[in-house]
Amino acid sequence: MSEAEQSVPEYYVDAVQISTGVYGVALTFGLNPPHPTGPHGTVPKDLCVLRMSLEHAKVLAMLLRAQLKEYERENGEIPLPPSLYTSLGIAREDWGF
Repeated sequence: MSEAEQSVPEYYVDAVQISTGVYGVALTFGLNPPHPTGPHGTVPKDLCVLRMSLEHAKVLAMLLRAQLKEYERENGEIPLPPSLYTSLGIAREDWGF
């Protein structure tokens, strides 16, 4: 492993919080506990905050969508539970189905 590869942190995340303002976007990536307890849900452990301009965030969203759509063309739809769409306030059709 090269010195550059060793100095770049790598994370697995399963939680994200997104905030936007007039000057940019902040993405806080986190990890949920492996065995959540209690009726009120759990708070993920924050691992990193990524900040970028609104323009950069828009380009990133377009590139990520293109990559995922290409993956689905080659491998089939990535399934998501209907309750997820409802909880996020988005429609399955927003993805292009």
